[in-house]
Amino acid sequence: MHKLTWQSVRLSLLAVTFLGTVLVTAKLAAAPKESKDQAVAQKPNPLPETVSMQDWQFVNSTPTKPHEEAPFGRQYRYQQGDRPLDVELQYMTSDGNVSRYLFVYTPVRAANAAMKIRYKPGVGYYGVLSHQGNAYLSACVNPRGESTVTEQQFTQNRYTYDLQASRLLPWLLGKESLIDRRCLWTFMSTPVKANSSAGTATATEVAYKTLETTWFSWNKWWQSNFPPPS
Repeated sequence: MHKLTWQSVRLSLLAVTFLGTVLVTAKLAAAPKESKDQAVAQKPNPLPETVSMQDWQFVNSTPTKPHEEAPFGRQYRYQQGDRPLDVELQYMTSDGNVSRYLFVYTPVRAANAAMKIRYKPGVGYYGVLSHQGNAYLSACVNPRGESTVTEQQFTQNRYTYDLQASRLLPWLLGKESLIDRRCLWTFMSTPVKANSSAGTATATEVAYKTLETTWFSWNKWWQSNFPPPS
């Protein structure tokens, strides 16, 4: 009798456990699944709505659509006389490969194969290219060190500036990643204004010069105002 009673209790416990498992599984299956894009969309955008630029009049700014590599970004618009300037900034946590970013996230896509990488001491690397009447400049503002364009440059920056004794304690406390893969990916554009006295090549270089001068100030401002880890 005792043996039969214990067997009955055991079977009852197994039945309750099985039923509970089925109900939990059914509830999880019925619950709406949150995509990665939905998850990043819930994060507040820490990028300022206004960034003042010397010699440029600020027009407006709008947030960009978040995606897996960039939980937030912002599109800035400026004006200098009759010349417009568009600057898209995305807060990336990735590999720092600007060429890939251009292909995946911008209309220039395959045209970025013609991108020319330039270097300015004290500022870093940046890339310029032209496409369908516009001049473009793109680079990563790094949290530490100079700006970069290629994955190799970005990785070298991380090893040079991130692996410092001063960063060990924040890492051990879980406040920072030891290798900081954040990048403020910048994508600037302005029209190439050709005229009768200057050829297309000259007009393109004039547009590049405008973008370069702006980029040097832009990079400096963001290095001093780099958003905290999200």
